[in-house]
Amino acid sequence: MASSRAYALALAVALAASATSLANGFVYDDLWVIRDNPQVHSLGDPAALVSAPLWPATYRTNAYRPATTVLFALDWAVGGGRPMVFHATNVALHLLVVALVLALASRVLAPVGAGALVAALWFAVQPVHVESVANGVGLSELLAAAGYLGALLAYLADGDSAGAGARGLGRGLLSLAVLASAAVAFGAKESAITLPAVLLLADVWLAFRAGHGLSGRFLRHWLLWLGVVVLAIGYLVARTHALGPAFGGGAVALGLEGRSLLDRVLIMAPAVLVWLGWLVWPVHLSADYLPDVFVPSARLGLAQLAGFVVLGLAAWAAWAARRRRPGITVGIIFGAVTASVAANVIVPTGVVMAERLAYLPSVGVALVVGALWESLPRSRYLWPATAVLLALLAARTLLRIPVWHDETRFVQALFRDAPTSCRTHWALGDAAFTHGARGTGESEMQRAIRICPDDAELIQALGKRYLDAGLYSPADRYLTAAFRLDTLRSSAAVLAVLARVRGGHADSAEALGADAVRRFPESAEVLGSAEQAYLAAGRPREALALARRLVYLSPGSWLFQQVAAYAAAVNGRCDEALARLERATALAPAQQGPRELLARLASGARCGLERS
Repeated sequence: MASSRAYALALAVALAASATSLANGFVYDDLWVIRDNPQVHSLGDPAALVSAPLWPATYRTNAYRPATTVLFALDWAVGGGRPMVFHATNVALHLLVVALVLALASRVLAPVGAGALVAALWFAVQPVHVESVANGVGLSELLAAAGYLGALLAYLADGDSAGAGARGLGRGLLSLAVLASAAVAFGAKESAITLPAVLLLADVWLAFRAGHGLSGRFLRHWLLWLGVVVLAIGYLVARTHALGPAFGGGAVALGLEGRSLLDRVLIMAPAVLVWLGWLVWPVHLSADYLPDVFVPSARLGLAQLAGFVVLGLAAWAAWAARRRRPGITVGIIFGAVTASVAANVIVPTGVVMAERLAYLPSVGVALVVGALWESLPRSRYLWPATAVLLALLAARTLLRIPVWHDETRFVQALFRDAPTSCRTHWALGDAAFTHGARGTGESEMQRAIRICPDDAELIQALGKRYLDAGLYSPADRYLTAAFRLDTLRSSAAVLAVLARVRGGHADSAEALGADAVRRFPESAEVLGSAEQAYLAAGRPREALALARRLVYLSPGSWLFQQVAAYAAAVNGRCDEALARLERATALAPAQQGPRELLARLASGARCGLERS
């Protein structure tokens, strides 16, 4: 095992290479997942917290990560929403993962040697990890890796203890560590679902190395392995409840929609070359790989053939090194298995390519690096050369961290690293709108849509800009298009209904509102928008029915009581209207007060009160 000095050095280097990220703010996905997401701003309802998707309710993505969501809420409670607390958590988790990488490498590589330390140092300063460490939402990658490696190491230790005939408290604690770490990994990110396969392969490998049959090792703790499988199934059941089908329930990445297995293989083959570039020569990195940076293509071309060649060489190397350099074999297998979900081959996910996806798989690459370093001839120049290479990687990491400092630097980096990406033009358009340059903003976002015409979120974003500007006809057109492209996008339907009501098209607003209610019968936003459409269309009875349903779904909401009060008044139900006014007054925040609240209520002229 590695010495305490090796751990101290690896952790010191990791801290030096990541500490500057503490000065970063909330950037990119942090804004929606953390800063503007009320569900992580309170620990008051733990059950709702662990059952909620990662993204706010207005987004329909395929991300259910309860452990990540809970840790976000804890960070918010501790720091009052200050970004530094979130970044400190990320740095601490990265240090933990570096220590676990060193522990794993010490088992896989030579028992006495510096290869394990080199592997951990390479992992600690790897520039491709910046997106995970320096960005708030990268927490899911870090937490998943920590749980994954913790479970693997505890599982290996349990197998060793069982082989030595150990029983009782020691093994019980190891079993608890395996199950707890696995639960954290599953709850942190979907890619951890590969953990049972890695645990089984670890038993296969150790049995092979010892010259024993698999049953001799695996049967020592098969029940523990089964417990991890049950946890994985439980996670998938919970995910299905929160989102829909086990690996569905959300948006599929651009270019992967409706693709067959063979198509996805051809699309993702060139990605192997990009991943290799990240890990071997991380000069060009980017926060975005949407078209036209990486263009999904299901045709067999040179890029696909090159990707298959690289995969074939990796498979050959894993087989050829299995006896003399087993660390290479273990590293390649670990990297391949842990990258299998992100590869989009087995199932399509919401991301084609992103640097953060390489965090856990790069542990396998670190093992390969350590094994290759051990095979180098001993020389007085070996350590100085190693130090120089590690220093260059660390310098690249330190130069990359400020990209995630604030929105301005992030947009500048996007434009520099991915000038042809639709995400870049989207970001430039958003920035232009924010600074009042509506013409430039519109031009940039329309250019982004021409590059990514099937991106419903992008189309909705431009529609929302039109709505905010009072341009109701184009707002309706873009928002409706976003909803038709992605019928799970309830927020687009809500905004489209609002655009039609404000634009004076009550009948079409009513039709779209009714369609949205059929699709999302328990969405408060959808019910509220449809209620407005029914009122505008002169159908007060239907509006009242929706308003009552709103109150039924959220009986403690004073705002919904207001809505129901107005609908009741329009229908001439003055007793109900006044009763709901009183209820709304009782539920309203104390600082508003009854008089202030009544002045705001839209209660209808029929019952003696004018609409505000």
